[in-house]
Amino acid sequence: MFICKSRILIEYLGKFLLLERQFGDRIMFILPGGKVEPFDETQSEVVRQRSSDGRERNYDDVLLNTIRREVYEELKINLPHIIDYFCSSFFINTQEEQVIDVVFYTKLLEHPQIVADGDEVRSFVWMDQKEILASNQIHDWLKKALKVFDRID
Repeated sequence: MFICKSRILIEYLGKFLLLERQFGDRIMFILPGGKVEPFDETQSEVVRQRSSDGRERNYDDVLLNTIRREVYEELKINLPHIIDYFCSSFFINTQEEQVIDVVFYTKLLEHPQIVADGDEVRSFVWMDQKEILASNQIHDWLKKALKVFDRID
């Protein structure tokens, strides 16, 4: 069984939004997003029901709906409609669970009014690509992905 996570790289004026999270005794900056919650009807519309008892259902845009839900829960931001695929990765986390991590990208045209949820998000920062690559509080996979990032302005 895999855990599927959906995250997003949010850009505004050449800087990227990162969330501060505590991992043991270490503080790291991560992308907004979270775990896909299977069969949660509040996340997306049911597009098809195969059985009359309602047990088997297919949902549309589950990864994008996860991003929209998580970003709203964490930061009270409604994301724009234009969201692009950025990259994906596979890893085994510290609990020995297999994780598929899918990252999307969006560019904001207006400065968002962010309200960080104190339970999940300690604080947030905006960093440009150079700051992210120089930071020792950013996971290496994100740095590697940003090295090949080519924004279309």
